[in-house]
Amino acid sequence: MTLRLREVIGQDRTVDALRRAIAGNRVAHAYLFEGINGCGRRTTALALVASLFCRQLVAGEACGICPSCKKLVAGNHPDLHLLQPLPDKRDISIEQVRELQQMLALRPFEAPRKACLIEPAERMSTGAANSLLKTLEEPPGHGLLILLTNQADLLLPTVRSRCQHLRFAPLDTPDLTALLQQQGMDPAVAATVAPLAQGSLDEAYNLNGDEARAERQTVLEALHLARHQQAATLFDTSERLASGRDETLELFDIILSLLRDMLLLHTTPAVRLTNDFLAEKLRVEGERFPPANLIEALELALETRRAVQGNVNPKLALECFLLRYSRLRIA
Repeated sequence: MTLRLREVIGQDRTVDALRRAIAGNRVAHAYLFEGINGCGRRTTALALVASLFCRQLVAGEACGICPSCKKLVAGNHPDLHLLQPLPDKRDISIEQVRELQQMLALRPFEAPRKACLIEPAERMSTGAANSLLKTLEEPPGHGLLILLTNQADLLLPTVRSRCQHLRFAPLDTPDLTALLQQQGMDPAVAATVAPLAQGSLDEAYNLNGDEARAERQTVLEALHLARHQQAATLFDTSERLASGRDETLELFDIILSLLRDMLLLHTTPAVRLTNDFLAEKLRVEGERFPPANLIEALELALETRRAVQGNVNPKLALECFLLRYSRLRIA
């Protein structure tokens, strides 16, 4: 694990802003790091904390070898806390936030300040988020809060407005491929999974080349079947594809990548596709729609994904999406 901001890959603008803040002693009391899972936002958060905790900075960066840095790498530094849903709960509770507030009120044990990572921040209950506002409005001088989220608009506006908001871009394919190889993945495997991972290191590790291709082909076939506009077909497809909330979110990530590629084949045919191995099938399916309807399909998929990320039943959401997709006008 890197503890140096300069070693974070693919987030140059965000990292430069943080390094300037550290150099100028202008680190905010609360940050909101927004970006997809696996884009480097958590690595960046830990590198920021390391830069503030390390007592032997080298060129403004954490040394990586002092006791503080070693404890951060091991995940047992007493002044760094991770707030996330309990194993048997979906949301971060108000009781957890209150415990955090009591902890932040105490002086640091070893480091110059205390830090807390809240992940995923959008999973705070309304009560928990409202309780956190008090700390965001009147932060302890030695406290640092970093909220990690992949969708900031699911947070209360009052929470967002009290944090410095930094957006993390998905990793581009060359950076992701290099990072995978750097971490020991076979170059051929890295070259296969990186274009399918949608800029996420986490997703790249979850993908198996053959399995990932087969899954995406299955989803494309499901979209094709949805065009038959038969209710039984739609419900059967939904039953086959739908699973838990997290799995359905991943399914919509695939749907979004397929629809995006269809649109690109209409508008920019020379560009490299995410699902390049399905290029011919994507071209055939995409030609069934005017570009405007593909844009509508993308908006519909994104809207449904956001609903699933909220509190909507995943299976019902997928059924509704397939039904509305089936009704899009054919070219």
